[in-house]
Amino acid sequence: MLSMRIGSLSAKTASSARLFSISSARYNNPLPSTPEMKSDKSWIQSSEETNSKADIARDVVGLARSIQESTQPPLEINSQFTRRFTFGESYDPFDFSNNKLDMERKQHFAKNKKVTDPFERTGINPRTLYLMPEILSRFLTSTGQILPRSITGCSAQNQKHLSDAIRTARCCGLLSATHKHSRYLPSRNL
Repeated sequence: MLSMRIGSLSAKTASSARLFSISSARYNNPLPSTPEMKSDKSWIQSSEETNSKADIARDVVGLARSIQESTQPPLEINSQFTRRFTFGESYDPFDFSNNKLDMERKQHFAKNKKVTDPFERTGINPRTLYLMPEILSRFLTSTGQILPRSITGCSAQNQKHLSDAIRTARCCGLLSATHKHSRYLPSRNL
């Protein structure tokens, strides 16, 4: 299609359109200058270079195939890498990805991991902690947001008391609303 366009162009524009008709193998090499265009040596050398590149690519593909053919499949596949589908169940290619495997593994560990309420364990009322911003900082993210119950492990009542204590400390000016306590911030050594 491109060569048909070049034929229909005038002689003046055909030389500029010629840049688009070069092969992809020669695309990276600049076109030879005018004296070199008269001799065929420069064109033959560049075609030899592409042949050597093709030989290298062919050798690499051959090595990869030989390695693939020589390796034996595993005798037994671990059950965590397999997924059983019931009859009529549809699946997505994502179900076979490593990301899905990681998500299932995290869910499995989250089920088995039991987080107990730290305030019930120690017998401390979280409302009285508003004067201790260092302790309250343990229940904040690095940007100053209050961590949810799923992470803190607090009961609903203690989580509410904890959030009230954090808000009280912020109103008193003891705790920043944008980050943790200064003790937990990264230090700069100048």
